[in-house]
Amino acid sequence: MARKTLRDGNTMIAVETASAVIDYADIVAATEVVEDRFENMTPWDHCDGFAHTRQDPRDLDDAADASAMQGYGRDSDGDRIVLQLTAGEDYGIYEHLRARGASKQVAREAVAAARRKTLELLVNWYENGWEWYGVQCEFSVLDEDFGASVWGIDDPEYAKRDVVDEIAGEVAYNLEQAGYTVTGQPQEEKKLTAKQFGTAVSIDGIQQGHWGHSLTPDQWRAEYARNLAAQNWKV
Repeated sequence: MARKTLRDGNTMIAVETASAVIDYADIVAATEVVEDRFENMTPWDHCDGFAHTRQDPRDLDDAADASAMQGYGRDSDGDRIVLQLTAGEDYGIYEHLRARGASKQVAREAVAAARRKTLELLVNWYENGWEWYGVQCEFSVLDEDFGASVWGIDDPEYAKRDVVDEIAGEVAYNLEQAGYTVTGQPQEEKKLTAKQFGTAVSIDGIQQGHWGHSLTPDQWRAEYARNLAAQNWKV
């Protein structure tokens, strides 16, 4: 950024100039993963796909060995618990794989694996708690802000791997709309979007840009199922 001054009669005028070409890497460098201190919902209430019931092992059938059950664990107070997912919930994986030629056995195994992973994650949340994260970018040119952010993310590695690029892309989009040229942008389209986990907002809190709105729970469930199947169970 350069500053020039000139005199007009008894008045000094200062003019600041900046390059109209911005390197995408500079936007990424201004984008960071931070703790979301304002999100207080439980992950299973915040994100679709984690519906479950919690039971005291003492309420189970006398013949049941709670410690051998999937979903067995302890809560943060040390009390024994058994978590059970909604019966028949397959996240759309079964039909997704069958439609792509997978056998019934392969599709059932994929569903079973997804349910196990979900239970493991739930048990870990109950035992160890959870943290929420946000990804924010505060990028200014000539005192004009082009920031964006997304909040309510439960996986910091996902935030670093995918959401940082998405928020940087949102800022790049806003800069281009304002007349700047952004060079060095990645061309690969992301399979997952931060919309699943929150709403992209401008630096002053107004929804804007090419996202527009968060996904509804039904849309999130469908996207969750498609991506889980596509990424973990390729046929």
